[in-house]
Amino acid sequence: MKGKKGITLIALVITIIVLLILAGVSIATLTGDNGLLTRANEAKTKTEKAKEDELRELTQAEAATHLEEYEYEDESGKKVTIPPQCSISQVEGENTLDDGLVIIDANGNEWVWIEVPRTTVFTTAKNSNEYDALKTDLINYVGDYKKGSNEQNYNWTDEWYDSNGNTTSQSSNLNDTSGCGLTSSQYTLLYQKMLSSVYTNEGFWIGRYEAGVSEPISKTEEDLTETAKSQKDMYPYTSITCSQAQKLASSMSPDNSKTSSLMFGIQWDLVCKYLESRSDFNEENINSDSGSWGNYASVSFSVSNGSYAVLDQSLSELQNWSEIYLSYEKISSGAENKVLFTTGATKRNSKMNIYDMAGNAIEWTLEHAITKYTDSPCTFRGGSYAHVGSERPLAYRGFTTTIYSNFGYSFRSVLY
Repeated sequence: MKGKKGITLIALVITIIVLLILAGVSIATLTGDNGLLTRANEAKTKTEKAKEDELRELTQAEAATHLEEYEYEDESGKKVTIPPQCSISQVEGENTLDDGLVIIDANGNEWVWIEVPRTTVFTTAKNSNEYDALKTDLINYVGDYKKGSNEQNYNWTDEWYDSNGNTTSQSSNLNDTSGCGLTSSQYTLLYQKMLSSVYTNEGFWIGRYEAGVSEPISKTEEDLTETAKSQKDMYPYTSITCSQAQKLASSMSPDNSKTSSLMFGIQWDLVCKYLESRSDFNEENINSDSGSWGNYASVSFSVSNGSYAVLDQSLSELQNWSEIYLSYEKISSGAENKVLFTTGATKRNSKMNIYDMAGNAIEWTLEHAITKYTDSPCTFRGGSYAHVGSERPLAYRGFTTTIYSNFGYSFRSVLY
């Protein structure tokens, strides 16, 4: 072995240390918030989002070419009539009835089909103008959802009411804060049109998202200056009364031949029934506890996009809703209690391609709440980011005055 040279123990230790340092530097370069893998995933997400955005823009452009309604048949052979100025979404997972059929209209608003199968539902009514029979059949079909999740001795029904909960006034000069913003005759005609449309078309379209605006609303707005949108990444359209919500909802139809409005109570119940029959959960997730798929104060989950608002003070301490201030900031992941998210912030909170019906913002409807509190006839449905999922699940009904508004209350439109 004379003349042979080997490595010393000190040199070996130094070599190992250098290799460990290099390994640490390599791992740090690959991982972490600014690592190569993180950046690669972010780039992939951005690329996929850009592709989806392009497909949505193409669908919107195509929608403008459809001047009349037309029949669409998906890959399974199921058919549905598409309204004028609307086109089937070209994004994967949004073009079949089994997944939740999505259409995009010429204004960029997105709608999801709610199926109401005629042969299953309408056992008494035989045509589209038997309004009493249509109403009875629908109520029987939705079952417990008509009652709602809260076991209180109150009644709810789809009928017109004035600002005092009176159903007999025939005034034709209601202002925007009286009742639901409609005259008695307007309400009746709208309800009958909805019933006829559900029977004829075997369903209706619901806004895919809570109605939103491009900029956050920080206080009660006296004038409705911005058009409501059913689009992703919008700030929920809040700080409005029930009648103001109806005024906004009624202007969202892309074509004069179709009607848009707030949901009647029976339509909300039909959505509950549809989700129960077509998605992977049961009545308990709708009628008892919607925390597993909604934005509530009692749950935590991660989001990959969107903005959020945080209350500056506890909800229980608020005295004047007009003095609430919101803090908005961009986030990449994580969720906190009492956070109002922008529309479509996470797929966790969607079922059948419908986002944020459980939790996030409370939503106004056209239903009349008949309670011992005669000055509180307006009905809202579901809970919000400030409630627990078991306290106010999707099917929950609540009531308040015709002049009430705050940033936790929004709405979504339906199209029929």
